[in-house]
Amino acid sequence: MKVSYINYSASFGRALNSKEKIEYEKVQKEARKNLGLDKTTATIFDFSVPSSEKDTGIGTSFSQDAQKLAGFLKSMCSINSIQLQPQGEISNYVRSPYSGTGFSLGMHIIDLTKLQDESYGALLTQEDLNSPYMTRNSNSESVNYDNVFADDGQRAMLQKAYSRFKNLDANSKLKKEFELFKKENSYWVEKDALYEAAAFVNGSKDMRTWNERDKNIFATKEGDQPRIAELKCVSDEAGNNVVDFEEFIQFIADKQQKESKAKFNSQGIDIYGDCQIGFSQKDFWAHKSAFYQNYEFGCDIGNGKYSCWSPAINFDKLDGEAGELLFNKFDLFFKRYDGVRIDAAWQLIYPMICEPWHDNGKDVFDNNGNKLGRKLDHQPKIKNNGQYIIKNIVLKAADKNHVPHNKILLELLGGNSYDSLDAVKNLDTNLIHITRYGGEKWGRVKFYESRGDNKYQNMHPGDYIIGPGTHDDYSLLEQVENGKERAGYLAKDLHLNKQELENSQQKLSEAVFAELFTTKNQFATLPDILGSRRRINVPNTLDGNWSYRAASDYERQYFQNLAQGKGLNIADAYSKALKAKHNGRGSALTDKLDYFANILKQDGPMTTEDADKLNVNA
Repeated sequence: MKVSYINYSASFGRALNSKEKIEYEKVQKEARKNLGLDKTTATIFDFSVPSSEKDTGIGTSFSQDAQKLAGFLKSMCSINSIQLQPQGEISNYVRSPYSGTGFSLGMHIIDLTKLQDESYGALLTQEDLNSPYMTRNSNSESVNYDNVFADDGQRAMLQKAYSRFKNLDANSKLKKEFELFKKENSYWVEKDALYEAAAFVNGSKDMRTWNERDKNIFATKEGDQPRIAELKCVSDEAGNNVVDFEEFIQFIADKQQKESKAKFNSQGIDIYGDCQIGFSQKDFWAHKSAFYQNYEFGCDIGNGKYSCWSPAINFDKLDGEAGELLFNKFDLFFKRYDGVRIDAAWQLIYPMICEPWHDNGKDVFDNNGNKLGRKLDHQPKIKNNGQYIIKNIVLKAADKNHVPHNKILLELLGGNSYDSLDAVKNLDTNLIHITRYGGEKWGRVKFYESRGDNKYQNMHPGDYIIGPGTHDDYSLLEQVENGKERAGYLAKDLHLNKQELENSQQKLSEAVFAELFTTKNQFATLPDILGSRRRINVPNTLDGNWSYRAASDYERQYFQNLAQGKGLNIADAYSKALKAKHNGRGSALTDKLDYFANILKQDGPMTTEDADKLNVNA
């Protein structure tokens, strides 16, 4: 491929104009072919998506803004897949997506603006969308959970929509779609809705405070049918049938999820869902017979202490309720997404089960907020040397939905992950690997692949996807502030100057990014790509946590950060990776990449629209 250089005689240091972007994308395509790249993934939480107009205080991947963001990331950073983090229900008090529901989608990610469309029965009006809830958010770069869960917030808006939905003709297209949705999701949707009815009756979302009968409606697989019949008739203060309203919320969320995935796919972007290994209180209640009643998933946190996470499935019932629960959970994920990341996948191979400690009937926590317990002396033994669940449940659910096994990403980090590696060999799934703890041996791409002296090594480029950190921990800019020890092996592997890497956080950050592209599949979080220092998750904190949002003018900020040596300058990363592949030697292609990389490093950030208006070097 030949790139025709454009005249840059007067350089202002700025974003690329539209003409330059066309050439830039061609150069990226050529570099990817030469590097043998496949999946380049942006890890994004729904709440991090910006809003350009109506802003409730939280983002959603269902919005048009998410499509614009995806298009920008594709053109500037070669992103061809997005890993969406858990999309289940949360609350203003339990904000972590990893504590959300495994089946139900969160009402907070429904794009209300779409409900004025005819395809949604015009369930909301423009007047509704001018309500205080839609207009009073003041900080567009942090999530405003208080606004989302306010009395006049997301639920109140959906109640308005539901009141109009009830009045639609029974033969309307939307009503027929609703009935089909309930039929196709009968395994879980009514049970999840019944939980809300029981919560209303008992005056609390916390089932532990409910009367004994309501706590145990699904203590058996068949359920307490007389009580279920009563709960189906419960109405809320507004006179809405609770079960029907909750099913309506799930129908709208499901409809928007399908539509957004189709739009991402039309841009050439695959969507991966994050299937958390944990289960919410609602999941536990609705499928209680599938769980241990007093044990939880857990992990070793050192010094003889164990942390308890969430209800654990009863591994003795893999041929019964527990196996059915897992299959239906993965089946739904493979229906919703092009691929799936399985959080803490080692818990499905060599689980760690703990018994929570209690003091006067209350859970016990340490100073870091870990719920403490003891590891059971006799851990569950999974059939067929730990492969049973992956092969007979996960992969069968994938096959049913025609999802290739290489689109299944297994997080084997921490816990019993080391012992789990043998169980997933030759299954064509991808492991998740991070360079955050990289050193001269473990964690280094060059020594990770094709060596037989360590279970974590002996890998081939297509066996894993690699990133600078996990989905939510320390940002790359945080890492390089105290990461000089990485300079040695990065300089050696990428043929760079060690002293420069030790003395420049900018150079070190660029080298960390470049290392990712020396192998086939890579990922990075949205803050790292855009050059933000903010972290997604600061464990054991509530205020300010799970609150990062990309700025509404993220394009301008991205180019400004690139000029300061922050963020993913893909041309620079490709150039360094190609030179590493050829022992430090450049080529005509790396010259082209360096040309664009240097433009993007200049001062004077703009947007492409600004550059076009000013006719900059066009």
